[in-house]
Amino acid sequence: MSAECSSSSARPKCRVQSALKKIFGFDSFRSDLQENATRTVVRGDKDVFVCMPTGAGKSLCYQLPAVLSVGITIVISPLIALIQDQIDHLEALKIQACSLNSKLPAAERRQIMQDLECESPKTKLLYITPEMAAASSFQPTLNMLLSRGLLSYLIIDEAHCVSEWGHDFRPDYQRLGSLRARLRQTPCVALTATATKQVQDDIISSLKLRQPIAMFKTPCFRFNLFYDVQLKELLSDPYGSLKDFCLKALGEKKPTGGFSGCGIVYCRTRDSCEEVAIQLTQRGVPSKAYHAGLKAGDRASVQNEWMDEVVPVIVATISFGMGVDKANVRFVAHWNVAKSLAGYYQESGRAGRDGKQSFCRVYYSRTDRDQVSFLIKKDIAKAQAKRKDTKSSDKAAMVGFETMVNYCEEQG
Repeated sequence: MSAECSSSSARPKCRVQSALKKIFGFDSFRSDLQENATRTVVRGDKDVFVCMPTGAGKSLCYQLPAVLSVGITIVISPLIALIQDQIDHLEALKIQACSLNSKLPAAERRQIMQDLECESPKTKLLYITPEMAAASSFQPTLNMLLSRGLLSYLIIDEAHCVSEWGHDFRPDYQRLGSLRARLRQTPCVALTATATKQVQDDIISSLKLRQPIAMFKTPCFRFNLFYDVQLKELLSDPYGSLKDFCLKALGEKKPTGGFSGCGIVYCRTRDSCEEVAIQLTQRGVPSKAYHAGLKAGDRASVQNEWMDEVVPVIVATISFGMGVDKANVRFVAHWNVAKSLAGYYQESGRAGRDGKQSFCRVYYSRTDRDQVSFLIKKDIAKAQAKRKDTKSSDKAAMVGFETMVNYCEEQG
């Protein structure tokens, strides 16, 4: 043991540094904030709230402590696809991680359960959706881990989903408060890339985080991202403008013919995805559409071609991108106005995760504005009719959209 690690007070620090290097392959943390958050989670004496931009390394704040713990860490995440991305990443690092979900084959489920029930489980991180967390079928597993003292941490990823004032509210997340209440002795960590003060307060209240909470927040602005707005109705050739933007952001071609980076164009509808992909490809920017109307195999094929940089540009609905870990995204363009400024920040933040110069652009039009406004009002009216009452949070979606519109009209 080295001299600096010989004292009992220094050992936890050395364990963290050793795991950072040996398991995750990093010589140092990305920031003081990431390091302080991780070390606080390792101590395990407080609930922790982490708000860091996309690409700042939030996941390490709980994954490293999970590896160092003696038990199992439960991670709640909103999408099975997002969970699979995380598991693939962890398995590449030789960290035992798995997921219990509704699409799991019976044989694989039995294998996971056998490990969880054995005397010394190999699993370090168990990923589940909020729906699974509430399912009666999962309760015996949860009770078994609790009774055996094997539950190390409860992690709530994408925690902004708990708030009706957030940009991606999911009702299933609100039930997590009752789960947290059952696990009072288990440290809880809530993580998000974006949260206003109102959303932050909602997260803390809804998830019943224990006071005092360790808070780790960093400013949203990232110096390597450059934002602008183009007024689509004033452009003589909007598709030509988008083509020029893509080529400028992607930079010079490599000697082998491809680009050294890639990009994302977000569209509101499936038809728009198809049309924009065709228009860009015809103009010399190879692009493919990605949306829910494609078969699962076709979606996977398009995503893989983009990840492998066979196709430099993916044209997608906003369902694409959450949890996609790709560092060299040189641009994110929104062909249609986003539904909220918080949502736009989250989506545009997928650019430049390697810290290099990257570009974010909105193509704004009054036609888009009016269509999205109509759809939001329609959704609000439908929700009110279903509940037979009104809530103050009903206006949250409209307020968020109006903020986005104001940004576009001022910048444009």
